[in-house]
Amino acid sequence: MTRAEIEETVTSIIHKEKELPAESLQPGTVLADAGIDSLDALTILFAIEEHFKIAISDTDARAIRTFGDMIDAIERLVPA
Repeated sequence: MTRAEIEETVTSIIHKEKELPAESLQPGTVLADAGIDSLDALTILFAIEEHFKIAISDTDARAIRTFGDMIDAIERLVPA
């Protein structure tokens, strides 16, 4: 799976969980600045893990600050 495909899928998952303008999710976007609080982030991460059939470690989850960080964490776990 390519990074672009991961990004598209994650964007779709986020939009199912939280109503955000499409342009608000850029790689450098800080999740909190986009309106995603810690509870939203957990819900989104659970949905991502379920969709991709992966497990994001607590350490990696705590390190996610931006949309790009989220894509990076998933990209490391999803086969290319």
